[in-house]
Amino acid sequence: MSTDITFEVQDFKATRFIGKEVTVGKKNTVPDLWKKILSDGTNDFLQSLPERVSQPGDTIGWMGDYNPQTKEFVYIAGIFTKPDTIVPDGYSYRDIPDCLMGIGWIQGSTSNLEKGAHVKTEKLMKANGYIPDYSIVGISMEYYSYEKFGKIEEDGKNIFTLGYWLPCKKMI
Repeated sequence: MSTDITFEVQDFKATRFIGKEVTVGKKNTVPDLWKKILSDGTNDFLQSLPERVSQPGDTIGWMGDYNPQTKEFVYIAGIFTKPDTIVPDGYSYRDIPDCLMGIGWIQGSTSNLEKGAHVKTEKLMKANGYIPDYSIVGISMEYYSYEKFGKIEEDGKNIFTLGYWLPCKKMI
């Protein structure tokens, strides 16, 4: 299975990210989290929030709060909302400030495009004169467009597109 990747840089405007979270360490609980929120009404609820600013149906995987001692990080499956959105009971949130965001758009005929996405995006970022910048916000995100990922049927012929987002700055 071959993949193609393109790179762009965007001025990211401050947002509040809301969703459900798990801690990832020795066991990867992310697939179970996605399965749960896509089937138990959580995603439908998030999509219905009037303060949602991500495109209808799009979902995002937020990764951050890395602990070097335990080698664990937090993964939140959710959506972007306006910065002042009230967080519903039982949901987690993280505020993401204005920053420069490097985005690797990864395309392939499988839905498992997140594997190796960080390294691929970072490599292309550097080739385009940028480097990751975690000084403002230490995160990475997987962006799943409903139109280009969520509603695509996996049959070996259809093309999926995943956005992998990293805060960045121009190389000096």
